[in-house]
Amino acid sequence: LWTSGNVVLLLLRSMMTVRGWSRGPTASQIGKPAVHIASVDLKGKAYELLRQNSSSLLMEDIYKNPGPLQFQGPGADLKPISLCVEDRDYMGRIKQLQEYLEKVKNIVKPGCSQDVLKAALSSMAHVTELLTIMSSPSYSGQATI
Repeated sequence: LWTSGNVVLLLLRSMMTVRGWSRGPTASQIGKPAVHIASVDLKGKAYELLRQNSSSLLMEDIYKNPGPLQFQGPGADLKPISLCVEDRDYMGRIKQLQEYLEKVKNIVKPGCSQDVLKAALSSMAHVTELLTIMSSPSYSGQATI
């Protein structure tokens, strides 16, 4: 499995593409790569922890990972605190996954458009391939996602 800067290339391949249209007499459809957004859950455990400890975080230097990515130095192999807090809610994340799968089932059914079906098949193929690789005994956490 090839990685670039600790990003599994399979993930880059499954990036969403946003359709656009060029202007002018030879207008044609063009695609622009886009990354899926990750919103902050203002009712989530990580945000609640931040709110509870905001004064001590302001006055003390207790950051585990101050930057978005650290490739070397102390703390390079550590997860940010917000991810550690989210990891504690394992069953909540399983429930969230089941909700997403149910949404997919409700959207992709007989009568949906060809584009929706193609997008769902492509995405599910990439997700299945990635999860198969990650769950294999030889994987053992080779890349941080």
